[in-house]
Amino acid sequence: MGGHHKKNLRAEKAKVKLKGAKLPKGLNVTKTDFKVRKIEIRTQLKESVLSANNGQRQLNLKEALSRLKHHNLKFRTDALRNVRDAVKAGQAGHLIGHLNELLQGIAAGALDIEQEVRRESFKTLDVLLEGLPVEAVVPFFHIIAAYLRCAMTHVQPSIQEDSLLLLDVLLQRVPSRLLAERSASTIISNFIDMISRTRHDTQHTNRLLTVRLSQGQLTTIKWRTKVLLRLQQILCTLLQQNSQTNSRDSTAGRVVHYDATKVQYYNVLRPQPLDNRDLYSIVGERMRKAENEQLLGYVEQLMPLLHDNWIEVRPQQQQQQLNQLLNADAADSLNVILVIMAQLWQLVLQYEATQQDSTHELSDWMRRTYAVSFMRTFLQDSNYPYQQMPLAASAQSMRGKKAKKLKTPAAGGELCIAQNLTLVQLVCHFWPQPDDDQSEDYGCLLYYIHQCLRRLATLSTDEQLRLVAALRALLLDNGLALLQLQAHRMGTVMQACIDAYVDQQYTTREGISTKVLNLLCQIVQRVDLYQGYGAEEQFAKFLGYLPQLLLKPNVADVTLTAMSTLCRQQNVVFMTALVESASEVFENLGRLLVTGDSCSEESRFENQKRILNLFYHARKCGDVNQLQATLKQVEKNSPENIASYLKSIFSYE
Repeated sequence: MGGHHKKNLRAEKAKVKLKGAKLPKGLNVTKTDFKVRKIEIRTQLKESVLSANNGQRQLNLKEALSRLKHHNLKFRTDALRNVRDAVKAGQAGHLIGHLNELLQGIAAGALDIEQEVRRESFKTLDVLLEGLPVEAVVPFFHIIAAYLRCAMTHVQPSIQEDSLLLLDVLLQRVPSRLLAERSASTIISNFIDMISRTRHDTQHTNRLLTVRLSQGQLTTIKWRTKVLLRLQQILCTLLQQNSQTNSRDSTAGRVVHYDATKVQYYNVLRPQPLDNRDLYSIVGERMRKAENEQLLGYVEQLMPLLHDNWIEVRPQQQQQQLNQLLNADAADSLNVILVIMAQLWQLVLQYEATQQDSTHELSDWMRRTYAVSFMRTFLQDSNYPYQQMPLAASAQSMRGKKAKKLKTPAAGGELCIAQNLTLVQLVCHFWPQPDDDQSEDYGCLLYYIHQCLRRLATLSTDEQLRLVAALRALLLDNGLALLQLQAHRMGTVMQACIDAYVDQQYTTREGISTKVLNLLCQIVQRVDLYQGYGAEEQFAKFLGYLPQLLLKPNVADVTLTAMSTLCRQQNVVFMTALVESASEVFENLGRLLVTGDSCSEESRFENQKRILNLFYHARKCGDVNQLQATLKQVEKNSPENIASYLKSIFSYE
């Protein structure tokens, strides 16, 4: 060891010492005359780089995917933010080839024990689904749905609660068709498991509500309402999907199956059926339950739970005798419970409307099973109409942030208008043929509807939509039966409805005014209802106003159909008003459009002929000489096709 050290010392001493010496001038200058060649990275590496706009180092895509599974909290959140920033920067198209691993890593964040990671994963998934086309997401949707089901059934209450946020993302970004076909039935069953458990002591299929132990600031009532709100949205997607499917089926040709017991009329040609299902629907067809079995399962599980939930929330019998008002939680719970019941009824009625044999077995079963308990729980044993505590009184019992939340009233406000109107519609569904025992209950409902029509200007758009639905159920669907029990109040409500429409008190938002017009047109076309409400004496104001709709820029097809029916029925009031407005109608004929018209010349002329046919029936009403003079003027100034058609129909006797 020593000898080796001495050799090193001698070697160091033998080196040339430059201390104090100066280098020759010019040797310490960097040479810049050499040539360089730029290195270009091809697209195989360019697509795998995620941009970071926050000053952090850029992450490779594989590195970001690996960090999504990292044990460190900061690494996982940073990876999620990097993916989100890359999508916002317009690089979503570069990620399509890695969607399997990417969605696997992001959706797995829904089961993370840290709340921050869960919230970041939901934000990233929201941005990613917004930036990607639907066709790219469809093959991998089962990954997101699987993690959603795992989160909804997780043992940790906090993960269960945050799973609702993941569902909100899917409801907003995923088309209703995809969500309804792939996961609606499973998600609904998971919703039911979140607020109830299976009954083990009996053989009944109904379930027991579960009590949520204190986790954070959510009480049991608020937790159930939060879950039921998402269930309401899922049922809404099912309704939208069914309505779209029914509309496509209605546009196709009519298919009639042979029945030897009935008189039937057949098309000349049977339309060729087209199978537009995707691979998932075809493969899972055998595993999927029939639609009637699914609906039956939904109703059997949900209806008892909704009843029991309201029994727990509503004021007790002793308090109801003192006219106890609903608190904010009870009002919110009542609103979502009634809306879900109404959606279940709509699903059942939609299903029965599509059946070839026009069966009503499912709706009849619902009435036999739940009608009596529904009337007792929601109407007879309660203080109808429902009202909520004043917000100021409720705020005094709350502190801090809770008091601020009460500034936004619950659905229906302090008067609970939305809840009361939905209850009217449900009563009509459960008791379509009322007898003397329900006469008093229906009298109370009709009085409340009349009060709502008197203060129609103060109702919101949602409340007016529910009012129109309640009017349709009362005046049209159950009209004949109720005219036998409450003829006077039914006439009063009908007159108030007509006055409100003619005075243009209904809002035009969401097509509310058009829906009221369609309702009145359907009523006047039915002879039994038209006579039952008082015929011309009741509808004179509406029939006199009806021709004024032909002076507007557009008119609905159902309105033209109602006018044609009235003319064929020789309704003198309507035809007289039509003749009085003949000159204005003919002047507006060239500009008038029918709702749903294809705007082609052929279709427009067909609709113009429908309007001209009205005057053929009304040619002997009103001032005949004035009508003849108007018609001659039209023949001179109108296009040749209209003039010739008008001349031909009036020459026909």
